[in-house]
Amino acid sequence: MKLAFKLIDKLIANPSKMNLIALDKLFKIGIPFNAPHGFKIVEMNQDKVRITLPNRKLNHNHLSGIHACAIATVGEFCAGLSLLSSFGISQYRLIMSEMHVTYTYQGKMDLEGVCLVQQIDQASIHTALRETGQYLQKLITKISDKNGNEVATVTTTWQLKPWDKVKTKI
Repeated sequence: MKLAFKLIDKLIANPSKMNLIALDKLFKIGIPFNAPHGFKIVEMNQDKVRITLPNRKLNHNHLSGIHACAIATVGEFCAGLSLLSSFGISQYRLIMSEMHVTYTYQGKMDLEGVCLVQQIDQASIHTALRETGQYLQKLITKISDKNGNEVATVTTTWQLKPWDKVKTKI
């Protein structure tokens, strides 16, 4: 597992187009729940993480729109990758502890989630991790359609903890 985590950190450190494709493939295996949705990491840098959610039948609800759970999941995934881009996975365990979603518009076409990395105060987090061994980070991901309509806002809270402080192992 440690080898896979180091590979993920290496790919994230250099988010070229090929490395994003490799990350997509790794995450489809590592997070099998997400695989059927068809998420695609299209941008990952020091400013933001951007992931697309295709409008396809598998992602539809009973009204032929994008299912609320698929929208929530792309928001969670986007925020998690934002934390990974800042902290990596080989040194810290990231686990979501809370999620809140506000839906504002029905998604009827391809959607895109964007999480801004500037929400993460790395200095405060490192200080808290040294002092208490864990930190709770709240992140907001905006979900929009191709026409720019805001479909949802996904707010997630993540617990960061050094692996040596984690009591339950993988």
